[in-house]
Amino acid sequence: PADAQGILGRIKQKAADAVEKKAEDKVTSKIDALAQKMVDNSFSALFGDSVGAAANDTGGGTAGGSRGMPFSFGNAATEPSYSFNVVSTMEVESVARSGKSSGKAILKLHFNSGAQYTGTSISSPDAKKSDGDVFVVLDAKNQSMVMLMASDKSKFSIAYDWKEAQRFAESAANRPTEQVNWDTVTVWQNYSKIGTRTIAGYSADGYRAESQDGTVEIWVSRDRRLAVGNMMGANSSLRQMKGRLPADYPQGMMLEMTSVNTKSGEKVTMKVTNIDTNANVAYAMSDYPKMEMGKK
Repeated sequence: PADAQGILGRIKQKAADAVEKKAEDKVTSKIDALAQKMVDNSFSALFGDSVGAAANDTGGGTAGGSRGMPFSFGNAATEPSYSFNVVSTMEVESVARSGKSSGKAILKLHFNSGAQYTGTSISSPDAKKSDGDVFVVLDAKNQSMVMLMASDKSKFSIAYDWKEAQRFAESAANRPTEQVNWDTVTVWQNYSKIGTRTIAGYSADGYRAESQDGTVEIWVSRDRRLAVGNMMGANSSLRQMKGRLPADYPQGMMLEMTSVNTKSGEKVTMKVTNIDTNANVAYAMSDYPKMEMGKK
């Protein structure tokens, strides 16, 4: 009888363990599903629906390069932490020919004057609170795009290979450093100077360019405190920036831009509303454990 009771006790314990493991597996599966949805929604919000669809197609939010996407899953290298000393708040709005606005997106662009990376957080009208908070780091040094994600219950990160990183790193490194007397320059590439005014507390020079595709007016500041704009072009993959950041505009940090597309009639405005040059923002990767989405 004693042996029988012992065996029965062990059977009961194994059954209890099996039930507990099954419950844990279900919870883990649920968490993975929620994380996957969070990643996919974030990709769509940040880089457009086509990138979000590519993430779904590859299974596990991998945003593979099959559709020419700039990012592909590869468990890319990252810095131990990312710190930023300049934070620029920018409003972006697109208005169709009909006059209908897509709503204003608020971008907080984070820069480090001594590093080849930039960080961005985006708030937009179509963002859902349930999607959680997302901070994207474009790291040219490690050729990675890092998504730091936080929900009410957890924090995690995913590091993707960033195929275009080298181009932006080289662009930043090769940016002309010669001393130019911008007070006397009236024409730069295809841009003609249109004046000077103050934006967000900084003096900015304005330039205008016209072509058969449309017109662009851009205002840039050359204040030494803002000498971090050479990584601005790295954000060109973002949905709000895609196809809208002009190339070879006059040197300086962009504070405002208005562009009108002749064919579509779309009018896009980007305007910096605030700049914090004494920011002290840091993200430690140890606070955001890497999640290997789509891995078995």
